[in-house]
Amino acid sequence: MHRSVSLLLTILLLSGCWSRHKQHQNAYTGPREVTVQWLGRGCFRVTSSLGLTILMDPFNPKLVGNSAKSSSVAADVVLVTHEDETANYTDLAAGSPIIFRSSMAEGVNRASGILVRGVQTSSENLAASPNLNVAYTWAMDGIRFCTLGAIEDAITPSEALSLGSVDILFFPVGGPKNFNEEKRRITIDRIRPRIIVPMSYSGSYSGVPVSNVVRINGNSFSITKAQLPTVTTVYSLSLR
Repeated sequence: MHRSVSLLLTILLLSGCWSRHKQHQNAYTGPREVTVQWLGRGCFRVTSSLGLTILMDPFNPKLVGNSAKSSSVAADVVLVTHEDETANYTDLAAGSPIIFRSSMAEGVNRASGILVRGVQTSSENLAASPNLNVAYTWAMDGIRFCTLGAIEDAITPSEALSLGSVDILFFPVGGPKNFNEEKRRITIDRIRPRIIVPMSYSGSYSGVPVSNVVRINGNSFSITKAQLPTVTTVYSLSLR
């Protein structure tokens, strides 16, 4: 009798394990793609295949002539690269996101299961602006992202090393004023991203020294790791 009960318990246990294993196998049904949406200036929202959302540099709509309202943009994590109302208006985010900003964001932090690295950008030019700016890198669905924020000088070799490999780079164009074409070229050469997404004062690709351009009719695109281009390519978005 004791052996029969033990056998029955073993069968039930194995059946339960198989059922949970099968459910786990069937839990994911779609492609592991991320969606990148441009909201204006340097503000982007990146959403993973699981619905996890990172919002970058949210702006005050009143200052930039945008119709967005406070608490209108869903976000799990907010990244603020520099302290300016065109980039640090966290009230734009809905809910209670984890917020990284200023010097407190330097180093490696974990947010909603994602590792976010903050790297304070400096300068090789002693005459450059001392304004604090933090670049961020993180990964979603096997794709590594980086936003440079309001960087004013070329990324240094040590900063590029700290940022690591980058697949999609959010890249300032049309400003800040000190970030000229030569500095943009050096920065791209040091980071070597797969995709460049123009941001900040302009979504135009005209200020990016890269010849391969994909023009997107709209303010968003979705992509998987397998779809990343083999050579650096600009993805030029447009606001609707």
